[in-house]
Amino acid sequence: MSRWTIKEEKDDGTIWWMIRGGAFSNVINREYPNRLFDSEKDASMYSNNINRSYGRKTTIVEVEYRDAKKY
Repeated sequence: MSRWTIKEEKDDGTIWWMIRGGAFSNVINREYPNRLFDSEKDASMYSNNINRSYGRKTTIVEVEYRDAKKY
């Protein structure tokens, strides 16, 4: 099943992914899974809001997941 998530690439080359609650982490595991969106539109609106409000440079990425938690 195709879903969307948000990532941010830092200047030092590390990639930070949006996790539950809207926080970002460079480590993804069972305790801190990616925050997934059902549609590209929802992910894009959330990403644009973060970029505008906090001055970040996030992008949305399409990912394939099985048994993913819906928001």
